[in-house]
Amino acid sequence: MSSRNSLVRRTPGSGGTGETATAPPSGREPGWWAPSPERARTLLLVAARPTITALAATVVLVLLVMLTTGTDLTSAPAAVAATWLAAHQVPLTVGRTTLGLLPLVPTAVLVWLAARECARAVPKRPTSIELGWLVGAVLAGPLLMTAVCLAVTGDAAGVTPLETPGPIAAFGWVLVLYLGAAAAGISSRAWGSLCALVPIEIPEWAVLGARAARRTVLRMLGCAALATVIAFFAQLSRLDGAYQQAHDPTDVIGMTLLSLLYLPNVVIGAAGILSGATVLFGAGSVGLFGVTGGHMPVLPALIPVPQGPASPWWSVLLLVPLAVGVLAGIELGRTSDDRPGAPWATLTCAALSTFTFLILAILGSGQLGAVGWVGVDLLMLVVLMVTWLGFGGFVGMVFARRFLAGHAEDYDEYDTDDYEDDDYYDDTDEHDDYADDPVEYHDAAVEVDAELVTDLDDDLEVSVAAAGSDTEPTDEIVDVEVVESDLPDGDKTPGR
Repeated sequence: MSSRNSLVRRTPGSGGTGETATAPPSGREPGWWAPSPERARTLLLVAARPTITALAATVVLVLLVMLTTGTDLTSAPAAVAATWLAAHQVPLTVGRTTLGLLPLVPTAVLVWLAARECARAVPKRPTSIELGWLVGAVLAGPLLMTAVCLAVTGDAAGVTPLETPGPIAAFGWVLVLYLGAAAAGISSRAWGSLCALVPIEIPEWAVLGARAARRTVLRMLGCAALATVIAFFAQLSRLDGAYQQAHDPTDVIGMTLLSLLYLPNVVIGAAGILSGATVLFGAGSVGLFGVTGGHMPVLPALIPVPQGPASPWWSVLLLVPLAVGVLAGIELGRTSDDRPGAPWATLTCAALSTFTFLILAILGSGQLGAVGWVGVDLLMLVVLMVTWLGFGGFVGMVFARRFLAGHAEDYDEYDTDDYEDDDYYDDTDEHDDYADDPVEYHDAAVEVDAELVTDLDDDLEVSVAAAGSDTEPTDEIVDVEVVESDLPDGDKTPGR
């Protein structure tokens, strides 16, 4: 018997070459407190690159504004520190004026930069320790820069009327924003690993509801943005009055840029109005059922805000959140079919969507000097948003179950969870022939020439006598041991 005619069993870690895996070098492996040098460099980039980029943009913007307006550069450090804090939604007090209503565009850009950097640094199969290091890196840079900015504003108290913000509010806002950025970045690359850290099992209806909530929020914001654009062009005649305080082209450019920075705040307020809630402007308010006069800032971004008494047809706009909820219910009714968890998924969608709008409303509101508190009525927003989205979701789910049940069955028939190994079973003619007649397929496969030699991984050669040939069996025929556990289930031959 040839020594080559033996069955080679591959061992894990051999790479398919038959070689034994080399043992790892002896020594104590580094603990959780000591990441590898390559990983340490990655974490350093996560901590430093978004912060340095944001700081550089802040310095350039402040210097450009100060040089354009002819302001003394001695207050530049305090202005840079105040701009950094304002970009993170930290309320500022200048003299006796408190500015808590801050634009959301810089905040969104900073969070997006941190989330993108975090997503790039997520390992393929992260562990809880690696995720902890990554979250710490995302928080380290902004927290350090916030501490520096607080110290700078404290030292500049004698030069500028800017008061030092409270450290609890400053660090609290930075922690909340960048924890959200870290969660967004990690979930975009390792959603399964993030869910594995939850101590309880997440039900399927909760996952479906969360995905539907994301689409619901985007649809509602899209409708609010469209309503804002339509209202802007409907009241375009007020544009001249919005620029009445501009004395030169520099003021016009500054007011226009400021309006663009506050545009997300306006869209969030429009979403609240579409749900039936009221947007407060100090003592005044604006809603679908009434407009109360009050002092309103003169800004081009506020041109879409309606004036005068409320029109009766404004109540028709309540169909917008209802339609958004119905659409989410139809999607959940089709994808979940008649499962008992479908109503819970609909309720989860409404609750998470409402919670998201509550967070956005908090971010888009605040104290605005002498005007007072500006923002959506939070209690009305929560009650009305969850009512419209929840009721509309149940209506859409019932409609999908009753009239779209056939489509849901077709969808579930090819559920991807039931065919995880479809990539292995290719739909070829050979597979179809085997399914039609397994015995004939087997007989045709073993009718080979007596001189045919099969080479398995260059280590296994077996000579097989042809079935039905005149050659008598001899002692040269090699008995081959077949281990069924090494073969895929789909390749087992019947009757063997």
